[in-house]
Amino acid sequence: MKTTVFLSALIGSAAAHPGMGVAMEEIKHMVMKRQFQPSTAMIGDLITLPNNALSTTGAAIKAILQGTGNPIDTTTFYTAPAGGRDAPACRQDRCCIWEYIANDMRAAFFNSATNECTNLARGAIRLGFHDAAAWSINHGNGGADGSIILSGTEMSRPENTAMVPIANQMTTWFNTYRNYGISMADLIQLGAKIGAGSCPGGPRIRFFIGRTDNPNPAPTGLLPPPTFTAQQLIDNFGNKTIGPGGLVALLAAHTASRQQSSGLPQDTTPGKWDQKYFADTVDPSVPGLVRFPSDINVANGAVTAPIWNQFRNNKAAWDRAYAAEYIRMSLLGFASINGMFECTKVMPSVLV
Repeated sequence: MKTTVFLSALIGSAAAHPGMGVAMEEIKHMVMKRQFQPSTAMIGDLITLPNNALSTTGAAIKAILQGTGNPIDTTTFYTAPAGGRDAPACRQDRCCIWEYIANDMRAAFFNSATNECTNLARGAIRLGFHDAAAWSINHGNGGADGSIILSGTEMSRPENTAMVPIANQMTTWFNTYRNYGISMADLIQLGAKIGAGSCPGGPRIRFFIGRTDNPNPAPTGLLPPPTFTAQQLIDNFGNKTIGPGGLVALLAAHTASRQQSSGLPQDTTPGKWDQKYFADTVDPSVPGLVRFPSDINVANGAVTAPIWNQFRNNKAAWDRAYAAEYIRMSLLGFASINGMFECTKVMPSVLV
């Protein structure tokens, strides 16, 4: 609001004094630069592959990572072939089995009686983050590889123990569908996307399969604690190829968060995917919430506060930013991105 008033005053002055035109353009550019800018660093094999060597899926993912492709799809849907998941027609369609999995997830993640997402949904969002974000450009392993469950040790780490219920559910689903050729890594990332989309208002994020599983535990110390300063978080996410704008967009998944020990949420509508988080985090008069010091630091950070306020006032901008940055997150540590296959058509419909 202050920025708008400031710019309006300057525009009036520039009209009265035409010589201010150049300075005005510089100020406008400075203000826009402080708003959301997508993360654009390439990852995996997309770093070196020329455009003429990209598959259709590789080109689509590269465009999303560059900030030009649309990370949200609300129009492409799918009907599985008749005969069930063992039918030959289903076996021949790489996406078919994921339709059955997606339906199972939506049933577990959405409570139609309350029109809210469930604890399993918010757990799935967090599980996807914790599997993928245990990676940085300075380490050779980790990332979205399913190791958070498959390693047998990561779930015992203090930052992960609250996710045991969703890890158990993912294991059940994996055991049910593993003979159909799915990976735990893809399963976890599908869960994170459907988890967000099962909170009414959540985006329908594009879904790509092809990740390979890794039973080796991810490095420790790569997930940021809730006490970090804004700059520490910027540095931590920067080492994951995610810029300050992506940090703010992804952090706002806390809109659906509840603390396991107390049951307290991080905004007043934890069953919805909305912008209440941006307002509630910085309003100490709102009772009954858990507020991480790191979230407050980002809300007030010199670099991140303008982006925070932009998303607070523009949900469409936040949804698109979140979807793009989460697609990036869901691919960290995976080298063969060009060989992936798009199965967005199995994603459940948007909830309002």
